[in-house]
Amino acid sequence: MVRVNRVRRIIRKIDPWTVLKVTLVLNFVVALTVVLGFSIMWVLLVNAGVPQGLEDIARRLALLDQDASLVGNIEPLFTGLVSLAAVYMLTQTAIATVGAFFYNLVSDLVGGIEVVVLEETHLDAPAKPKKAKQDTKQDQKETVLMSMIKTIKKVRTEAASEKQPSESDLPRPDVPRNIEEPTLMDALKNTENEEDDSY
Repeated sequence: MVRVNRVRRIIRKIDPWTVLKVTLVLNFVVALTVVLGFSIMWVLLVNAGVPQGLEDIARRLALLDQDASLVGNIEPLFTGLVSLAAVYMLTQTAIATVGAFFYNLVSDLVGGIEVVVLEETHLDAPAKPKKAKQDTKQDQKETVLMSMIKTIKKVRTEAASEKQPSESDLPRPDVPRNIEEPTLMDALKNTENEEDDSY
């Protein structure tokens, strides 16, 4: 389905630099096309013998002397054509650039040119089953991720509880610290003495 909106736009400023670049290239292409087209057409006409036929007709009608020629030297003609194409290109580019400057000055006074534009937006029908499948996959991913996070938290709390010493291992605050507790060596000596006494 296509929805069309009518939007009004106002052209307030035209950048003269971009106008200069675009018109220069465009006019160069036009001038080159004219020169090449005239050259190709001239070669085709000469091969067909059209200029010689026109000279013969002009001589018969006494419009041209017997020694004169309509198409004697073609180089000045092509030189003039190329120079005219160059002058056309430069003048059209200059006119367009100056016109952009003048348009900017006038648009500051009167507000520019208003253009109505039609904007088309293509609305695609939503695919509900695919979205439902994607939602279930997202839920499954979230549940797997949540279960992994819970297990990691559980392992961390178990590791933290193992690192903390139990209250029975900690010294009691009411017992004085300067009392010497029997060491492992003393306990071994005591057991050896008890075994000797038993014999």
